[in-house]
Amino acid sequence: MILPYREALWLAAWVSCLSSCSWQAGIPAPAGARSVAVDAVRRDGAVLERGLEPLLTDALSEAVVNWVDLPLASPAEADLVVRCQILDYRRRSGVRNRENQLLETAVFVRAQAQLFDRRRGHTSPPVFAQEWSGYTLEDPANEDAARDRALRVIAETLVLDLFQPDDSASKATPPE
Repeated sequence: MILPYREALWLAAWVSCLSSCSWQAGIPAPAGARSVAVDAVRRDGAVLERGLEPLLTDALSEAVVNWVDLPLASPAEADLVVRCQILDYRRRSGVRNRENQLLETAVFVRAQAQLFDRRRGHTSPPVFAQEWSGYTLEDPANEDAARDRALRVIAETLVLDLFQPDDSASKATPPE
């Protein structure tokens, strides 16, 4: 069946209206915000492990790009700035065999983050995330992989918690 040109145009317009939807990638940003940045992560003075700060900064930047519906900008120019601090990093003793040889262990990372809104001069309450990430001792690179896994989980958790939509209006109204 061949449709006349005018009917084909109407059909195409109708199909495009039906196929459009309101889906969007990313978490909706606070109203009026045009950009977001990730400040360099700091390390609490009690945390002795060095080199974690740039790794968590990279993981936070990746999480912001993947989850937040705003372009990434420099911290000096962005409307919203993610500020993070590593609070704890440690290793646990792990699992041993009958000969008391260490077979597997884990690293623990805990961090906090806040969202600074430059437009209002307001800082959000802190959110916290922590993660244990285990690894076997067969390969020396396993500890680095476990640490990177923990940092990625922490970064995504912090970003999702910081940009969680405000449900205070729905919480204030009791369900019917």
